[in-house]
Amino acid sequence: MQKYLRAVRGRELFDIGRVMTDYLNNGLTQTAIGILAGGMSSSTVSRYIKNNGITSLPQSSSRKLRYSIEDSEQIIYNIFTKRFKPVYKVQSFYNFKGGTGKTSLCFQISTHLALLGFRVLVIDADPQGHLSTSLGIRNDDNHLTLFDLISGHATLSETVLPVFKGLDCIPANLSLTRLEVALNQMPKREERVRIAIEPFLEQYDFVLFDSNPTISQLNRNLITFSSRLNIVCETQPYSLNGLKILFEDLDRFCGSMQIQRPILSIVPNKYEDRTSSSAEAMTILREYYGQYMKPDFAVRKSEDINTSAKTGLPLSFFAKNNSIAFEDIVDLLHYILEQSCQSDK
Repeated sequence: MQKYLRAVRGRELFDIGRVMTDYLNNGLTQTAIGILAGGMSSSTVSRYIKNNGITSLPQSSSRKLRYSIEDSEQIIYNIFTKRFKPVYKVQSFYNFKGGTGKTSLCFQISTHLALLGFRVLVIDADPQGHLSTSLGIRNDDNHLTLFDLISGHATLSETVLPVFKGLDCIPANLSLTRLEVALNQMPKREERVRIAIEPFLEQYDFVLFDSNPTISQLNRNLITFSSRLNIVCETQPYSLNGLKILFEDLDRFCGSMQIQRPILSIVPNKYEDRTSSSAEAMTILREYYGQYMKPDFAVRKSEDINTSAKTGLPLSFFAKNNSIAFEDIVDLLHYILEQSCQSDK
């Protein structure tokens, strides 16, 4: 793991004291491993650990043994993940409305796909850089971004930062705002992200984008390149109006480009059981957009999601077994997996 604590051209890569130390010294319990592995029983997980001579982290409690990221990935991959073959590899968490929770869900899904044993590249396409911050990357101008890659100032290997085994990130900062002007001056301006990333797709099982909350040229690129758009929508009335505009804009853009619309999946987010507005929003979503939704599902509002973003730790590292946030993220994770992969059952 020490190879991930490196410097690029003399620049400090990670806030080691906050996030990377946690990744190195924390891991998953057998229970969390079983939950991520499709609800595999603790006895199955325990048997695999014993048969393969896997040892727990030395600093973990004897009452709650934890296993390193690399060991957890190995366990989950071999008892669950290896039967899944990714088909829809390029996906964006999308909405041109801010505050819907795109970044939080992109963070959870990208980190947990990597914990399942997939090779994941997550790309921060929002100049605010909140996803990068959640992953422990300093929010400053000292790292390369998608702007540098598309402009030809850097190669993919120079822009990619390793987070932990199986998870790489192309971060973002305010310098990414320069990409809009650059794209408008390029031929095939709606396809520049695809042109830059597509040659390297074989290196990854999934490439995920956290989009910016605007109707931007960069977002046009994400629509063109993505095989699947995960449209994150708050369960509030005003979000539904934005969803209607989003669908109309998608149809106009794809029609003008003469391309097929990506597969769409609406993810209702921040659902509150006790509010009538959330219930009304879900009723309307099911009525008009039910074909794009996982039946009877919404990500419920939970403080655990905020804690995860602040600490830079995926929910599986700290959430209790009865955490509604962890339950919802695992449900969403497995749904995306089922919808995006062929499975050898």
